[in-house]
Amino acid sequence: ANQDRTPPFATMHLYLQGEKIGVDISKEDLEDKFSKFGAIVSIWVARQPPGFAFIEYEDRRDGEDAMREMNGRAVQGCDIRVEESRTRGNRDGGGRDTQQMVKPGDWPCPQCGINNFARRQECFRCGTYKPEGAGEGGGGGGGGRGGYDGATPP
Repeated sequence: ANQDRTPPFATMHLYLQGEKIGVDISKEDLEDKFSKFGAIVSIWVARQPPGFAFIEYEDRRDGEDAMREMNGRAVQGCDIRVEESRTRGNRDGGGRDTQQMVKPGDWPCPQCGINNFARRQECFRCGTYKPEGAGEGGGGGGGGRGGYDGATPP
């Protein structure tokens, strides 16, 4: 009876990986293939570096169906890996599209490319340490090798 009230924890974020995502595979291509499983809240496609994307489903069950059906399938001739995103962002920063909200001081992992919150010292996905000088302006004592904010250390 409460189908119209979707609590925030009922959504599901999928992490997609495939070398052509963001190159030959666009957001529209993914929407085309994944919307048949259920209502999609958002799709975010990485372009620099490309190779991965996130899809958020309104209903966790739809996300599970999509993951089961699409993992290992080809989209535009490219095999796609689909798994549940381990982004704890939706608990962490409050608000739904945390993957898309890059804040000053956040830093991209040099290993897997995922965005990390400024306060993290290592990547939450693969454990790679934060590179020196990454996320300048985030304060945290990281070697501030002059970022592009014009603040040059004495």
